[in-house]
Amino acid sequence: MMVRRDLTADERLLRRTSLRLALQFSALIVAIVALVGLVAFAIVSASIQESMNRALTSAAQDLRGDEAAVGTYVITMRDGQIASGKTLPEGLPDRDALRDVTATRSVVDSTVESDGTSYSVRTRADKGLTVQVAIDRRETGEEIGRLLWSLVIAGIVGAVAAGGAGYLLSRHAMKPLIEALALQRRFVADASHELRTPLTLLSTRVQMLRRALAREDRDSALAAEVAAVEKDTKALTGIVEDLLVAADTRDVGMVDVDLGQLADDAVGSVVAAAQDRSLSVDVAHRGDPAVIQAVEAPLRRVYLALLANALDHAVSTVAITITGTPRLVTVEVTDDGPGFPVDTRPFERFSSRRPPMETSRHYGLGLALVADVVARFGGRVAVVTDRPGGIVRIELPRG
Repeated sequence: MMVRRDLTADERLLRRTSLRLALQFSALIVAIVALVGLVAFAIVSASIQESMNRALTSAAQDLRGDEAAVGTYVITMRDGQIASGKTLPEGLPDRDALRDVTATRSVVDSTVESDGTSYSVRTRADKGLTVQVAIDRRETGEEIGRLLWSLVIAGIVGAVAAGGAGYLLSRHAMKPLIEALALQRRFVADASHELRTPLTLLSTRVQMLRRALAREDRDSALAAEVAAVEKDTKALTGIVEDLLVAADTRDVGMVDVDLGQLADDAVGSVVAAAQDRSLSVDVAHRGDPAVIQAVEAPLRRVYLALLANALDHAVSTVAITITGTPRLVTVEVTDDGPGFPVDTRPFERFSSRRPPMETSRHYGLGLALVADVVARFGGRVAVVTDRPGGIVRIELPRG
């Protein structure tokens, strides 16, 4: 029995992009065919109408109605007497046109409908006679219909062919890019996995050293440096975890994730760091329950990254507001710091909120990875600049 392999995220990206390009190419071909078809239809219709006019003029000049072509009827009227070489269909002659021409000696063109058949009629005065010619437009309509069907079929065939060719060409063109992206993800994931163990050992040893120094009552400056090393180790471990989240494209089963509970848990993990900086962290829940279909681990990293960013810039307060609506859940993380500069791009990798003249330049992956994770679950992320402080807003659909 064959086991079907599920597509990876990169393969699905390749398929979606190829389909999108194929549809765009097909739409372009359809538009071109439609434009050419309209021009051709206008030209052919004008040509057919011109042929009809010539036929009407010719038949009107040749008064031998019994020898007129099939579908052509020549009617004459002299002194109120109407004559024709053929049996006339119902609706002919057009008596209103005959009266008008008899009175005005002008040329009148009209259309007569009879039993589902349309006739082009021309009435004119000629040598003391009033002559009326009617031509069956059925053949002309059929010709125009064949033209329309030809254009429609050509458009459909062209769209299908263009779509298939566009899909194959786009897959062929993008496959090396997708493979390069997959290779990059594997490299980042492998490197991050390799770094986790030594970082864990380093963090453990630093903690043991700090405790030993505390027991022996060593120099406080040395203890402070050890504490700083421990803090930097935790920060580096967080970056490695962020890289693993960004590089992980595996399909994990979607479950119910309570964003409100997840926010409470994330705040609990950073409350000690906030207290060390004399900062308060508040969580507010509004509206419907904030439960969505997603994966918990990357969303936890989203909260931690947003809190780390807010704590880094807050003056006194950080607040998380979770608002549930029937269709989506909105999360706002706010700090009372200086906010985001107008020209900043916070969701680009290594972007900085700090002014460029600061000597301690701040680079990071946090908000960029937040944008990646939110996009993975079909959401949107943005900074809010119409209120004081730094505000990051996330909108996630429920399922």
